[in-house]
This record gives sequence, structure tokens and C-alpha cells, in this order.
Amino acid sequence: MEMHEHFPIFIKTAGSKVIVVGGGKIAQRRIQTLAKFDFEITVLSTQITDDIQKLRDAGRICHVPDVFDPQKPEPFLHLVEDALMVLACTDDSDVNGQIGALCKSHGIQVNLCDDQKESTFWFPAIATNDELVMGLVGNGKSHETVRNAAARLRQIIEERQY
Repeated sequence: MEMHEHFPIFIKTAGSKVIVVGGGKIAQRRIQTLAKFDFEITVLSTQITDDIQKLRDAGRICHVPDVFDPQKPEPFLHLVEDALMVLACTDDSDVNGQIGALCKSHGIQVNLCDDQKESTFWFPAIATNDELVMGLVGNGKSHETVRNAAARLRQIIEERQY
């Protein structure tokens, strides 16, 4: 029997604090997915996309217009205190790695958008309707395989072909 390295788990989201570091396209996709759930989402970034701004203006997320500074980790550690998870979604892999190392050293679950091996959890492809929630991850070898499988499963769920 093949042993898997990751176990899918579904957690209660109400009141759970999630911090997203970064305000670009990858962060936007992750935030749009998170916004479908009852998370308290805070975005740490000096710049955010128009779609993230719309979520902020609608009161769906909190925006902290600042940057992660590894030389001064205290403000970041205060921000992520009691967070369920942190998503490092900057366009700088070194910064993402520093965020990951700091979070892990403080027992905070962290996902690095550009480094699955250094992440403590993987961010799944999601499909939902009013009855079902599906999360799907692959083994890290083919993002295209996950994207294609998720698209097919989303169609099944959205069109209620079950």
C-alpha cells in the first residue's frame, strides 16, 4: 500500500485567523478561495491587486499596508499571534523562506507559495456548492494534473452530477 505524506483535514473556520503575506496574483487567488469560508483574513502587503482591494473595501479582509522585515520580526510575530495559518505569497522566495522559518520556529502552520517542501501544509484546490466542500492536492510533481482534476471535480460539484 502506498503511503501518503499529506492528510486532508477539514477544520472549523469561524473566528480562525489567517495571515496572507503578499498582495499579488498568487495571494489574490488564495485570498479569493479563503474568502469563501468564515476566516478572519489579514493581508500584509504594501501593494494589493484591485480584486484584493474590493474584498478590503467590502470589509471581507483586513489590509495591513506594510512589509515583512526579517530584521524586525516582532511586529510580524504580534500579527500572526494566535493565527491558524500563514500563507507566504510574496514574489521573493527568500522572503517567503524567512517567513516560513519564523513561523515554523513559533509553531505556526505556514504555506510557502513557491516551496511545498518547506511548507507545513499544502493549499488545496477547492470546489464547493451549498452541500459539499472538496479539497484536492497532488503529490507535488504536477501542478497541471491537479489543475485538470480539480476543474473536472468542480464541474461535477457545481452541476450536481452526483
